[in-house]
Amino acid sequence: MDANGDTASLKRKREPKDDVPLSQKKHRRRSISRLEGNDVPKDAASLKTVAQQVDGDLELPDATSQPPSGPVRERLASWKVSQPMGGRMLDIDPVFSPDEKHLIVTYNTSIQVYSTEDSLLVRRIALPVTRTDDAAGFFSAHIVSSMLSKADPDYIWVSCSDGRIWFINWTSGAGADTPFTVEVKKVLDATVEAVEIGGRTEDVLLVLQRLTWSSAQIVAYDAKALSTRSGKLLHTYGESPQLLRSVSGGRLVFAAAKQALHVGFLKAKKLRSLDDLSYRFHCFDVPDIISCLDVRPVVRLTKNGGLEIQSVDLAVGGARGAIYVYHDLLSKLPREEPGSQKAGVILPKKHHWHRRAVHSVKWSEDGNYLISGGYETTLVLWQVDTGRRDYLPHLSAAIENIVVSPRGSSYAIHLDDNSTMILSTAEMKPTMYVSGIQSLVLGDRPSKESLVRRVWRPVDEIADPVVAAVNPRSPSQMFLCVGNGQQASLGEGTCSTPLVQVFDVASFYGVAKHAIARTNPTDTNITSEGAPITEPTVTKLAFSRDGKWLASVDEWQPPERDANALLTGSKTPAQVCRERREIYLKFWDVGGDEHSFELVTRINDAHYTEQTEAIFDLASDPTSTRFATIGNDGMVRFWTPRLRKRDGLAATGPSGEPLRSWTCSRAVPLPVYEEQDDTTEVLRNSPRSGAIAFSEDGSVLFAAFGPPSGALVVAIDTETGAFRDVISGMCKGEIRAIQSLSSCLIILSEDLVVYDIVSDELLYSYSLKETSAAAKRLTQLAVNHESRSFALAAPIPNPSQEKMRKGLRSELVVFNVEEDEPQMAQTFSQLIISVCAAPSSSGFIVVDAAAQVWSVTEGTEQAPLLRPLADLGVDGNAPGEEDAASQQLLLEAGELSDEEMPDEEDQDVEMEDDEDTHAAVVAPQRLAEIFNAAPAFAMPPIEDIFYQVAGLFATKPVNA
Repeated sequence: MDANGDTASLKRKREPKDDVPLSQKKHRRRSISRLEGNDVPKDAASLKTVAQQVDGDLELPDATSQPPSGPVRERLASWKVSQPMGGRMLDIDPVFSPDEKHLIVTYNTSIQVYSTEDSLLVRRIALPVTRTDDAAGFFSAHIVSSMLSKADPDYIWVSCSDGRIWFINWTSGAGADTPFTVEVKKVLDATVEAVEIGGRTEDVLLVLQRLTWSSAQIVAYDAKALSTRSGKLLHTYGESPQLLRSVSGGRLVFAAAKQALHVGFLKAKKLRSLDDLSYRFHCFDVPDIISCLDVRPVVRLTKNGGLEIQSVDLAVGGARGAIYVYHDLLSKLPREEPGSQKAGVILPKKHHWHRRAVHSVKWSEDGNYLISGGYETTLVLWQVDTGRRDYLPHLSAAIENIVVSPRGSSYAIHLDDNSTMILSTAEMKPTMYVSGIQSLVLGDRPSKESLVRRVWRPVDEIADPVVAAVNPRSPSQMFLCVGNGQQASLGEGTCSTPLVQVFDVASFYGVAKHAIARTNPTDTNITSEGAPITEPTVTKLAFSRDGKWLASVDEWQPPERDANALLTGSKTPAQVCRERREIYLKFWDVGGDEHSFELVTRINDAHYTEQTEAIFDLASDPTSTRFATIGNDGMVRFWTPRLRKRDGLAATGPSGEPLRSWTCSRAVPLPVYEEQDDTTEVLRNSPRSGAIAFSEDGSVLFAAFGPPSGALVVAIDTETGAFRDVISGMCKGEIRAIQSLSSCLIILSEDLVVYDIVSDELLYSYSLKETSAAAKRLTQLAVNHESRSFALAAPIPNPSQEKMRKGLRSELVVFNVEEDEPQMAQTFSQLIISVCAAPSSSGFIVVDAAAQVWSVTEGTEQAPLLRPLADLGVDGNAPGEEDAASQQLLLEAGELSDEEMPDEEDQDVEMEDDEDTHAAVVAPQRLAEIFNAAPAFAMPPIEDIFYQVAGLFATKPVNA
């Protein structure tokens, strides 16, 4: 760039052949979605074994495809995808074990058993919920209920919406592979009761099956009926059915419709078979739309030792915030055979505190209290007789489910930020806490908030990737930008993510959560019109090379509904909101424990023209403590720390450490437009995009910037700010990412382009599948410098759900920078919302829209970052089997020869006398330092604790 800022003289002068459009380059060009004409590779025969070409489209293999063969199989076998870990906790009541030592939590694809004493995961039982259909691809199904067996408490019933029902031993995991199947359009809910049939007590499953959009039927199944797929029809009703409950061994059944409740009484007390099971139902209206309910029966012993229902108390939660209590409901319903199913008016006792839907309401064990929760993040305890309320406010997110333990000594609370805790009833203090990935997910079941129309419309799709980064000082910890739960994140037109969750992917638990943008942690977080108060969204996150500094970018602008009072002249509400947009660049000092942040510097207008301009990208220098940003103002700015001075002297902190602040050390203007031909020029006010990346040695910053039809790639000398090179014709459409790997630039726009800087050669390029413009924003690129590979995650249409809001899935393709053929290609049934290079590994970490974490590693990788419990061998191995199993794995992997395998008689080694043997003496405080270093849910992996303890006992005493 000359003194006048002219870049035209530095722009590469291409030969005439270089002016040919990108799609007509002679270099090899592969399309992820299409092979055309001369683009078919030489090894097309082997490539057809990997994918099927239908109507000209090349479909990459998914997890259910037939395995490829030949050279392609060898290439694709070098990469593998682990089983998913974690997932989304469903809106289903957690289940206590009878002894209250375990809590069973239902996830979207698994059942996970946790210890209530130390919050550790005891067992993960994977369920094949998502299945494939040859005609429609992935078939959507979801778990609707999970209940502890009444006949055998070691088993749990799990029902799926497509009619599959599992009977699983949660203590061992048996039964997860052999579900029952019933012929049904859709299962809405299910409940189980222990019923005496033919002199034997067994489980009878009551299933609420959908008939039409507004009607359903209740069908009963025992073990024999499940095997034959023929149940007993009990009742059919309409009015938008949704919930099903039963109590007292099936003597009473409660079926909730939209604003009506159907109560069924068991007719015959002695049953010879399932066919004798029948009910007489009564129906009465409820003042509000039913969102939840709980039944408390009062039973007494009869003279012959049986049980008789004395009275029934019913609590119904409404969609508008009220709780209706029906005391002694049986006395208000006719007990004789009704001529009409409609009962008379039943007046309940009304309690009202919640401003929105009551998500859960439960009776206490003694029946003197009601416990409720909802959107307000407050647990409310109602004294039934007096109406007095007690509160436990400021929980981390909205309350979805409340469960009272069998002994009544604790409450299990499921929050909508993908976490579950147990509170003691005496002190209201948490005794257990488990948390998964807290990113935004869109479930298969609508929220209870959607039962009533609001004055605002929430977000109904995931439009942007989850911003994530890995701290170099703690390679196992991911930092993900999340919100205050699902309900708080679903704003009007945008998703709020003002928090950073620290998640340990090695031990798989949430470590901490910090606010790095403005939040509203109050009860009153809605406007006077009833709309939610939107929070900022963190758009960029990056660590410095040493992990001591964190840079973040967050944005916020007022919603258009609030801009009407500010309209002047011919301005539109969108323009007024854009003018009042707030964009902050923040620099954080990361504490030594990696769990604390201190805001050091906030830059209000990092990029500014007549108004605040968007920051397109943020990059960290891999060789020094320096960051760079690129904005819509056409500038690249470098940010470096400097010593903070006070009265001419260096300022120091409380411990004497020097204090620093961040400032812009250099600003480099970029070319805003490019001349396409002699007569056409892209205007400066066209929508623009940009991305930046440092070279591996930090000497060059590559910046891609410009309008969709004329973007340039500029190589900037980081020391002088001069342009080393200007490249055109590499970007097609909006720029999404740019990365540097070895001597190559990887540019992601409408296509993926791999360009060699040294030889000035386009090595190869790939075209993405055709999707909507909003879906293309989820296309992501990640680079792993250790394996010299990069991963591309792109959304693709789902033929079976193309008309639904979740009609997208994702493809993950892994490339080696030196080869133009993909090393791995796999289709995921969920959208991929984040991809990061796995730290200290050659693979990648993938987070999908169901809050599941996947590990993608090379086949030669010895220690993948994520390993399920089944892979670790800690679940079900008898003592002494671990060494034999590990030796067998080494033998199969080729790392241990047959000669090196120890014989059985050689494994018993006689210990020789050693004069140096000693009795280890360890001070109790040394053990306390290890075991009391953190709460139980935040402890390091058990392997690390073992080595720390073993190190204490293995240390020899100092000789006198």
